[in-house]
Amino acid sequence: MPTNPSSCQRRLRIVEGRLQGQLLRQVCWHWSLFLLISVTLTLGLGFLTADPTITFANRLLQVAATQMLPFLVLLALLPYFLVDTVRLSNRFAGPVRRLRNALEDLAYHNQAQPLVFRDGDFWVSTANAYNAVAEQHQQMQDKIDDLEEKLERQRESQPQMT
Repeated sequence: MPTNPSSCQRRLRIVEGRLQGQLLRQVCWHWSLFLLISVTLTLGLGFLTADPTITFANRLLQVAATQMLPFLVLLALLPYFLVDTVRLSNRFAGPVRRLRNALEDLAYHNQAQPLVFRDGDFWVSTANAYNAVAEQHQQMQDKIDDLEEKLERQRESQPQMT
């Protein structure tokens, strides 16, 4: 992982599978519902406004023929919606993942590396707050190390009693 995430190009990839998978499912569900309602309304209006002397099959073909292009356009837009959802969700899922990784490093490995979010990411103030806490943590850790070193030197300089 590069040290400066802002220098990386944003890629189309899933960074938080559970969250982004749910978002993609929701987009597909909403898109499908929208398409179903659109098709139902179009067919219904087409049947209501069609010549009543035309047979049902011919009316269905007539409505389908006139509405095929909008249907295909909507169908072609679904991949764009999904790709755009992943790109947008990376702007908040990526920062949360980087923050979680930084917190885990701090908690389990006592490493407080500065956190930098990319241009356009959400929650930049969260990175700034984390960086302030990480800096304070590092200062306290340095003081603890210094005090432990002083204590060890003092113990070594005192005569030992037997």
